[in-house]
Amino acid sequence: MQPIDEVVRSYLAAGDAADYAALADLLHDDLVTHSPGGATTFGVADNVAAWRTAHDGLDRLGHRVLSMVTAGETVAARVLVTGIHAGHFLGVPPTGAHLRVDQALFARLSGGRIVELWEIVDTGSGLQQIGVLGDQDLGPAPG
Repeated sequence: MQPIDEVVRSYLAAGDAADYAALADLLHDDLVTHSPGGATTFGVADNVAAWRTAHDGLDRLGHRVLSMVTAGETVAARVLVTGIHAGHFLGVPPTGAHLRVDQALFARLSGGRIVELWEIVDTGSGLQQIGVLGDQDLGPAPG
């Protein structure tokens, strides 16, 4: 069994590579994912569908782990998410904008698989970068 921090790194790498079979192998059948905007999904199929949606909207989707802390069966990671807005994403037609947003990811594992995920993403900055929000001051730029 992989160390829990490696499970999370492998999860992000498989998602970025659109390797949905490898992704599914890292997820527990009872997976619950808490995403921005109060969206909660249940199960492996919903998680894979979310990755597919992200790839449909963002070319060169990437997640780079900047720091990670583990405690028991829980992992907290600070992640930089990048991509190019090349398809419809969050209901917004493609702009070609390059995105860089911060994400906090918390994962709880059971039996070596991710059973619960919490994703906190700086969506305000992302929406600003693709032109949905104006030049309001949303705080410091990611990165």
